[in-house]
Amino acid sequence: MGLALLGVVALASPLLAYREDLQNAREEVLGNLSSQAQVQAEALGVHLGLLEAELRRLAEHPQLIPEDGPSGLEAVMLDNAFHHTPLFSEGVALLTASGRRVWSDPPQMSLGASPLTSRPWFRRVLEEGVSEIHLLEGTDGPLVVAVPVRHGGKVTGLLLGELRAGARPLPGVRSGGADVSLLLDQQGQLLLPVPTPRFTWNAERAASVRALADAPGPIVLDGTQMLGAAARVPFDGVNGLLLAVLEDEERDIARLRRRFLGQLLFHVALLGSTLLFFTFLLRRSYRSLLAAEERLRHQETMAALGAASQLIAHEVKNALNGIQAALSLLKPATSAGEAALPVLRSQVQRLGHLARSLLSFGAPRATPSRRSCELRLLVDEALQSVRLLPEAEDVALEVTLAEGLTVHADPALLVSAIDNLVRNAVEAGAVARDTGLRPSPWVRVSLAREDNEAVLRVEDNAGGVDPDLEPRLWEPFATARAKGVGLGLPMARTAVESHGGHLTYTRLPDGSRFTLRLPLESIP
Repeated sequence: MGLALLGVVALASPLLAYREDLQNAREEVLGNLSSQAQVQAEALGVHLGLLEAELRRLAEHPQLIPEDGPSGLEAVMLDNAFHHTPLFSEGVALLTASGRRVWSDPPQMSLGASPLTSRPWFRRVLEEGVSEIHLLEGTDGPLVVAVPVRHGGKVTGLLLGELRAGARPLPGVRSGGADVSLLLDQQGQLLLPVPTPRFTWNAERAASVRALADAPGPIVLDGTQMLGAAARVPFDGVNGLLLAVLEDEERDIARLRRRFLGQLLFHVALLGSTLLFFTFLLRRSYRSLLAAEERLRHQETMAALGAASQLIAHEVKNALNGIQAALSLLKPATSAGEAALPVLRSQVQRLGHLARSLLSFGAPRATPSRRSCELRLLVDEALQSVRLLPEAEDVALEVTLAEGLTVHADPALLVSAIDNLVRNAVEAGAVARDTGLRPSPWVRVSLAREDNEAVLRVEDNAGGVDPDLEPRLWEPFATARAKGVGLGLPMARTAVESHGGHLTYTRLPDGSRFTLRLPLESIP
């Protein structure tokens, strides 16, 4: 549970960072759009101010009287000022209050199809005496800058300059492509770009765009999610002009999203691998801790058993010494008593072996006393003590020993280990005969050389180890025999392994095989 919670926290952190990075990126884009809109609006205001000032400079000239018709002086003055002027790409015209053309450059300059007097912007110039910036046809045509011409305190006409509404009609205003710049008048009329962009324009949309001046943010135009900002054009001649800059949010944010997503995946992979590695180390440490605790419990148990075994062994050994002394003094008076003496001596030997096993288990040798040993002689020594067992009379013992196999070992430890293996096999064979399992039990002891090892095999046909006991075969005090204490095999294995060897068990079809392997002594 704790690891799962740690994983959730580790993975949630980059996810939250990813969301925050996207939000910061969106705010950065909006900030850039706001700056861009402000710069473009200021540039447009300066440019429109220049255009309006140039027209107003001539409109205020006292000799410019539209209703009198074009005089030579007026024509010369207008030609000098506006002939092929770069300020107005479509031309300049002098109009009367009735909309009649007095002068224009070029002479065929288009004034639209409908009467000028029917257009709202034309009437506002005449009625209010203010400059106007609008589309020539109201919703279409070139962008016009109209300045009133006064004479005697009365508006008698106007000067009209036309600008081509192309892709870049004015400095700082751009349109087309993924980015769109919009110029709106005070009534929400879309002045630029012309023609109208791919989205539908209406009063509701104009209000949404105007709101961007106070709060830059997302705006949806005909299903396209865009980010936008707007700024008011600082132009004294006309109030209410608004410049809006829109960018496709999906295009701008998608690139950042891909980059942030790549970083997120990298961080998730890094954190995930770190978490997995940490989990692996934690589980391994936990298993090591459990194993150490188990070893400690086992050592404590063995120490307690060893202390108890030593105490019992000393008491048994002391009693056996007295019994052996008494047996040596007995002189049987009858044949029955004569027959009982070997049985008593056999049981004393059995108890003596038990006492020695308990002593060896309770106080093993700290440092084995090793020397070069002929392994065949050690096996013979062990077999001699086994042949004295009463059970040996009922079990056929087959021995095949190779000579010349020398090991560097503690002879007492190896003799005890071999004695335990052969003794167990003989006693198991006797039990199998007594229970009727094997009428003719046998034990085979063979010693041979295999590569650089001496291999001793002890086999029997006594039916094998109880399957339930096999998993605990090498544990102390694990035994299925009524007469056994379960110390022989663990002590034998410990002795063999202390010499760099191995002791293994193999189940045979009708019995058991114990294989003892020891490294041969190297000859210098």
